[in-house]
Amino acid sequence: MSEADHALVASGVSKTFAQGGQRLAVLQGVNLRVARGQWVGVVGRSGAGKSTLLHILAGLTDPDDGRVAVMGQELTGAGPGQRARIRNRQMGFVYQFHHLLPEFSALENVAVPLLLGSARFGEASDRARELLAEVGLAERMQHRPHQLSGGERQRVAVARALASKPAIVLADEPTGNLDRESAEGVVRTMADLGRTTGTSFIVVTHDADLAARGDASYALMDGVLKPLAGAG
Repeated sequence: MSEADHALVASGVSKTFAQGGQRLAVLQGVNLRVARGQWVGVVGRSGAGKSTLLHILAGLTDPDDGRVAVMGQELTGAGPGQRARIRNRQMGFVYQFHHLLPEFSALENVAVPLLLGSARFGEASDRARELLAEVGLAERMQHRPHQLSGGERQRVAVARALASKPAIVLADEPTGNLDRESAEGVVRTMADLGRTTGTSFIVVTHDADLAARGDASYALMDGVLKPLAGAG
């Protein structure tokens, strides 16, 4: 398949940082291809470079070498405005902490990205209702974040990430702040939505079991991305 047939392609991505007068190689020639609708898990210990990799894939940090393309559009070499447009149109984000707006309802939180993108209120509300129903929160749409459980808040965050119908969602430790039962619910939600919407997911985590749930699973070790043993 060509790059245009992939949600995301990273080629030869390398990144080093200065530490104690020395250069620390965090990423060394990372290659990653994510097909449309594919769910990819990346596991690594704390400090392995998972967040650095995500920041580069999102166009928030430049690699020292290598390149990233999203839906066939060059991200690494693009200017700030073009990067922002690619992120806004093609990418969604889920974090360990949900970052929901506390004064807004679940429905309003999901609708906000669409309203900021100039969608009409009715259109944004309809899309938010549809997504919240898909993540099992049809009865909780008017609840504010403090009225929801941790797992419910994270499912709202997943719905928000999908509001603008992105090609790919980048998730940074999306279950790291949840108990096992809640984490399982969020994982199922992401997997199900990936299948039904055709959205790709890259999920980085310290949890090998979670990473192994992916259609493709990798371990980030010593700056190198390797297929996760026993996955798939």
